[in-house]
Formats: sequence, C-alpha cells, structure tokens
Amino acid sequence: MSNQQHSPAGRAPSQADHSDLLAASPHLVPTPLDRSFYDELIAALATASRSSTVTLDDLSGATVDLRAGETITIELVEGPQIVNLFAFNPHDPDERMWHMSVLRDGLFPTVGNRIWSTMARNRPMLTFLEDTVCADPRGPFGQHHLYFGGSGTPADWRFGGGDESVRTTWQQLAEQLSARGASPSLLLENLCLFQKATVDVRPMRVEILPSDAVAGDRVTLFAEIDLTVALALSPYIDGARPASTPGLPAPRRVDVHVGERLAAPLPWPYPGLSYPDLSLYLDEHGVRSREPVTTAGIDYRVRREGKETTA
Repeated sequence: MSNQQHSPAGRAPSQADHSDLLAASPHLVPTPLDRSFYDELIAALATASRSSTVTLDDLSGATVDLRAGETITIELVEGPQIVNLFAFNPHDPDERMWHMSVLRDGLFPTVGNRIWSTMARNRPMLTFLEDTVCADPRGPFGQHHLYFGGSGTPADWRFGGGDESVRTTWQQLAEQLSARGASPSLLLENLCLFQKATVDVRPMRVEILPSDAVAGDRVTLFAEIDLTVALALSPYIDGARPASTPGLPAPRRVDVHVGERLAAPLPWPYPGLSYPDLSLYLDEHGVRSREPVTTAGIDYRVRREGKETTA
C-alpha cells in the first residue's frame, strides 16, 4: 500500500483538512477526520458499481476480502437481522479490530465513525459512509450497531436454553478465521450491525433491545487498508428472540456487496501526528505476528510463579 495517496478529487490533503479533532475529548489521542474527503466518498456511492455479492441466509457465516479503497455494504433483504462483523489485516493477522475504537469513535458507530486496529499500528481500518437505520421514537430509547455486542459464545447460548445444534456467532466467525489460516484466538470482540441496545446508566450495563431496522436498510463501510472481513448472522435474529424460543432460529437473508475502489485511502499517520517506530514491532517482512501477542513493553499476564513478564 503506497504512502502517496490522494483524495477522490486528486488533491493532496492539507494540514487544515486534519485539524478536525474530537474537541470534547482532549485527553484522548488526537483523532483527525478529513470530512471533505469522506463527503466526496459518500457522494460517489450513488454511482459506484459493485464487483461481487455474497448472500447470508443461514448460520454458516462468510468471509469477504476487501482491498484498500473498496467498500462493503451489508443490506437487509427480509427484515431486521443482527450481523456480526470481525475484520483483520490478511497480511499481518495480529492487526485486527480493537476496542480502542469505542474510546475514539463511540460505542454506537455511524456515518463518519471508524473502526480502529490494534497496537502498534493503531490506525483506521473501516470508516462508516452510509447508515440508513432509524431508531423508532415510539419505542425504548436505544441506538444501533453496537460495538462489544458480544459474539454469542456456545456457553451463553446453551445457558440461555438454546438448541445445541445451533451454530452461535462465535462459532461461525471462528470457523471463518480458521478457514483463512488465522487463529480463532484473534476473535476477542466484534461489531454487531443492526443490533439495537441501550446503556443502563447506573450500572453501566448494555441492554439489548429489538432492532428497529427494516428490509432495505444497509450500512456501507470504506476499507482503509486491505482487509479480510468475517460475517455471521445472529441466531437471536433481531434481538427479540431468546435462545430458549422453541424450534430452530430462522435467520433473515442479508446481502453483502463489495463495491468498486472509490479512492486511495488517506495516508496514515496524518501530517503532524507522531507515530511509533514500527521497526520495534515488525519483522523484516513487515509482519508483527501470525498469532495475537502483547505489544512490546510490559506484559500484564502473570506467569504461574506469580511474576510479571516483559515482552
């Protein structure tokens, strides 16, 4: 991926383009956003072509490859359906989506928000360009596309009374990663598209609500780097089906479209921002690890003898 990248209009990003930071969070790492660049991408969606489509209509899951600059659109065909998404860098699988996305861009990402990768690169992976879901003002207050919605582990499903033959979202995603030669241990978190949730303020607990999404709703994300994206339909369907519901879940069809390359992503880091010396983390091939490892420095995992270790 070249560092010489430009916007759709061919202009080089100026320093002014990158001065739009999260002013309300001065204690966080600066989070620049070139709004004009992404506005042009959003405008280009109307005439952009699609290169491929994958249909999800069962609990098998699927994997989609994206090249930097392409888009992925997840579209509901039959009605509300939670879609779990996990992304990683196919050239260096240890770089995968990371919970720092919540601190930078919020618990409920939407247009203009981004999904960030793990240290040491810690850069944007996906940026939301489109989100047609509208929360019903007549229902309980909540928002959609929860980050940290959970991967629906087998233990959770069985404990809730779910049928043992049902593939949970964690199982689907883990199988997709294994099929691509990536360790399922990478799967520590995921994004729950179309899932509605609210935060109970007192205990700060996330409560799942029935989704307000409808057939035809979609989200579109822009790939900031080359990515492998694993997707899985939730057996909880729209969030209103308990695991204990009699019978097997019948997931609703979802189409996943890969769109043409809209533009070369902006280079990272943005001008004027400091960035770690990646030579401290990467081997001669530019790869950190084929397995998830702790960033060089203090390893907070404790050995059996009770001593902290250093990487």
